[in-house]
Amino acid sequence: MKKLFGASAKMLYRDKQALFWALAFPVIFAVVFGLFDFEQTPEVKIDLVGETASPVYGAMEVGLGSIDTFVVTERGDLGASTTRLDDGDTDVVIAVQGSGVEVAYNETNFQTNQFAITAIERIVDRVNLAAAGVTEPTVTLEASGVAASDVSYYDFLLPGLVAMGVMNASIVGMAVAISRFREQKILRRILATPLAPIRFLSAQVGARLVLSVIQSALILAVGIFVFGAELQGSLLWLFVLVTFANLIFLNIGFAAAGRAKNPDAAAGIANAIALPMMFLSGTFFPTETLPTIVQWIVKFLPLTPLLEAIRLISVEGEPITAASTQIAALTAWVVASYLIANRMFRFEEA
Repeated sequence: MKKLFGASAKMLYRDKQALFWALAFPVIFAVVFGLFDFEQTPEVKIDLVGETASPVYGAMEVGLGSIDTFVVTERGDLGASTTRLDDGDTDVVIAVQGSGVEVAYNETNFQTNQFAITAIERIVDRVNLAAAGVTEPTVTLEASGVAASDVSYYDFLLPGLVAMGVMNASIVGMAVAISRFREQKILRRILATPLAPIRFLSAQVGARLVLSVIQSALILAVGIFVFGAELQGSLLWLFVLVTFANLIFLNIGFAAAGRAKNPDAAAGIANAIALPMMFLSGTFFPTETLPTIVQWIVKFLPLTPLLEAIRLISVEGEPITAASTQIAALTAWVVASYLIANRMFRFEEA
């Protein structure tokens, strides 16, 4: 069995395209997302127009100037500023006319607009309170921070990229490889030898489980050592969960290969299965942002409990026992996916 495993590992290594898909593709995702600073407050270019002697204008000037990410330019011509807004040369135009303030903004910059409008509304509220002679607010608010782990979006994303990479490599890689073996008559030759087919397939699974560990380690290394991601819990349990869940994806790969006429068809079927899970199960964004009915559906996808479990451990720092519900769901999926693969897989073309 050891020699068979070694031969399967060599076959996997020699398939450069599959190896690229397994290792380089998810690492590219980790690098691309790592280059973005998701915590940075957007810079907002503002044209301030109006009578400079007006107290409202002065209050707006001081309030806007106190916000570091606001780049405020005083203009004397409202028409010219409106043209600049239409051309995309500025984000917001604030016109102070008497005691009124009019704000125009570019509707295409949603995030910038929300940030700018909220800040402008707070400044206007302070001006109104001052005009009403309110120096001490009737209701006061006291807020105190609670010590907690500082989790960035990249910290949330990195475990998702690990799970996504393993899923893609297993479903697509296994489906294409087995379909190619069938097309090259390798599976038929194995049936004609004393070698039990289950041993050959087990060696293939073992080689890909080892690959999943290497792949996970590579993605985590890029995220942690290159982009400074901070994971709170035990990385050992993360590897255990990913390797265990990988049995599900390998079974799905076998099932996809069982119904494919050739490697190209296998890749198409595998991607049709993997891509919806990649985007809907919470790899990039929390599933709470999906419509309610879709949230309910994605709970039954195998990638969802894996993502929930590894984030409980690596992001929230919980022990493995906190993921007992997710582990139970993964175990059920291992059994179900095996039964599906056993039903659909075939050694020879139909």
